Amino acid sequence: MPEKVDLLISVDDEHLSRFSEVVKSCEVAGMDVDQQMEEIGVVTGSIEPEKVDPLSDVEGVAHVEQSRTFQIAPPDSDVQ
Repeated sequence: MPEKVDLLISVDDEHLSRFSEVVKSCEVAGMDVDQQMEEIGVVTGSIEPEKVDPLSDVEGVAHVEQSRTFQIAPPDSDVQ
């Protein structure tokens, strides 16, 4: 089984009043929800890679973005 990818979902303005319904629809589509930030219309979580694209078709989803991670070398590292 492939490793899940971390996602950030933006809910469109017209569906903010039904935020919890959009979150539930994302869960039904296979997303494991980590955080629900209703005030700003954002949901974070993870999903299997092959299920990422279908999330864009969920009613109320404005944007699907895969999370990126960055690492900075420690201060005492030779790489700066």
